[in-house]
Amino acid sequence: MLSEKEQIEFLGKKPPVCTKSTIEKLMMNFQQISRNIDDLDQDLNQLAKRLDYLEESITEHYTLVQPQKQEIKKKRRTANLIKRDFQCPYEKCDKIYGTDISLNLHIRLKHNGGSKIEREELAKKILEAKYQDDIEPKHSYNLPPNFIEDFYIHHQEYINNLEKTYNKRLLL
Repeated sequence: MLSEKEQIEFLGKKPPVCTKSTIEKLMMNFQQISRNIDDLDQDLNQLAKRLDYLEESITEHYTLVQPQKQEIKKKRRTANLIKRDFQCPYEKCDKIYGTDISLNLHIRLKHNGGSKIEREELAKKILEAKYQDDIEPKHSYNLPPNFIEDFYIHHQEYINNLEKTYNKRLLL
């Protein structure tokens, strides 16, 4: 242990004089700081537990929500791979499509031909009017050329029912 003179030389100055009240204040401060550290340590432990719980919850949620297998994005066909079999029936229209859906959309939008269902319903009304010797119903559609005749050919079951109902045969 160093003597007081050696301590002064070592420290380069005289150590402060500590009274009993100063030591008590320092001890009280030390105890308060120790309690604060303990409180902070407890808070840190609680936060660590909450974080673990949240991480587990998130992991469980994502394993339940995510699909088991990845869905593969369907690749579109390039224009040169599409077989175009559906030609627009209107005169002076040279459009050809790869699906009947595309053709029907073209007819509806570009030629005011209505949707396929609307055209077929209108054809039924027109044919029924002809079987009843009635006036053809008014409409605002621009039907494709020979649409009624094609409908007559391709919907024989409907035509047979009309013939039975009206006991009559039509020649178009």
